[in-house]
Parts: sequence; structure tokens; C-alpha cells
Amino acid sequence: MNKAMMNEEKMGMKDESIMEIVDALNITLANLNILYVKLHNFHWNVVGMGFFDMHAKTQELYEHVAEMLDGVAEKIRMYGYNPLASMQSYLKVGTIKEAPSENINATTVANIIEEDFEEMLIGLKELDEIAKDTLDECLINMIADSMCFFEKNIWIMNAYKTR
Repeated sequence: MNKAMMNEEKMGMKDESIMEIVDALNITLANLNILYVKLHNFHWNVVGMGFFDMHAKTQELYEHVAEMLDGVAEKIRMYGYNPLASMQSYLKVGTIKEAPSENINATTVANIIEEDFEEMLIGLKELDEIAKDTLDECLINMIADSMCFFEKNIWIMNAYKTR
């Protein structure tokens, strides 16, 4: 049995639909990996007022993002494909940009995280549009859970900046 027939049989979808989902998942995976590194950068380099709060918050965020990116990569494997797995490929397809390794204040960190999380929401909404016509309820739920995480943390970053 060829790969396309196996995918169609396993997921109830044609291979073209699966490939569209896999491509969108790989973009999500790329963005999550860039975000993971960027959150570490902020965790290590945040300085000044708000250091303690933002140092702890960025650790909480990168730990959660690590779980998310693992789930996305495993979902790609479930579709019968290999996930992207290099920084070069992440930077090529991702829409999240790296940040320089330099001292940064907590308010600037909050602004950048808020912008990046909004970018993640845009990508997840696009993925959701593709996924909603599938029979893959686990994928749909994974997208919804991810959207809730990013929406909540956009609110948190916004609230942090108003203190």
C-alpha cells in the first residue's frame, strides 16, 4: 500500500488535503521553535524593573511552547510525514522573527511577546480554516487549545504593561 493510500485510509482524507495540513502544521512548528528560542533569549536577557516577573513568565511560556511544538511534530508524523527539524528550515518558512541576544527591559519583552502571539493566532486561524473540513477532531481540538493559550497570554502581556 502506498503512502497516499495509507494516509487516506488512516485519516479519512485525500493525500492533497493531508499535504495542505502538513504544510500548515510545519509553518506552525517553525514558528513555535523560533518562539521557543526567542523566549529563552528573553528569559536570559531581561533586565531592570519587572525582571523577576518576566523571568518567571518567560520560563512558563517556553515550557508550554515546548509541549505544543512536540504535539505539532507528532501530529505531522501521524499524517505519515516528517516534520521540519532544523533552525534553517524554521527560519525559512516561519513568520516569527528572531530577536538579538542583548539586554532588554520587561515592557519591551511584553510588547514583542504580544506581537508574536498575535502572529501565532493568525497562523492558527489559517490552519483552523484548513482543518475544520477534516474528520480529525484531535487536530481541531489541538488548534483550539493553542488559540486559547495565545489569546490568554496576549491579555496577560497587555495587563502587565498597564501596571
